[in-house]
Amino acid sequence: MSRTARTILHSGWVLMISGLILIFLPEQVALFFWKDTVPDFWLRTLGYFMFIEGLISYKSSYYEVSGLYRWIINYRMLQPAFFTTLLIVDFANPGLMLYSTIELILGIYSFLAFKQDNL
Repeated sequence: MSRTARTILHSGWVLMISGLILIFLPEQVALFFWKDTVPDFWLRTLGYFMFIEGLISYKSSYYEVSGLYRWIINYRMLQPAFFTTLLIVDFANPGLMLYSTIELILGIYSFLAFKQDNL
């Protein structure tokens, strides 16, 4: 398994666990990160998409789908800009930046491993 595949595998696990936490414990997450009330279904929806993204990352690393790595890395690097824009125009809650920060850290981690593998 390549270094990039391992980082994608690790990030897939992080996203799946975070997604499951949001699906099954949205009230606790809302109390910790959101000061105003956010309907549970939005947190569960975000958790579902995080879980699916983690599952795709996990499966792509398991089967060494290297073409998908670039898509995943690009997506993770551009996602914080999207969520920051939503935050600036007051369309999103600052708690949503938690997901964006996790994605940015995982994206940088995967990007550095990808660069080392392809020197």
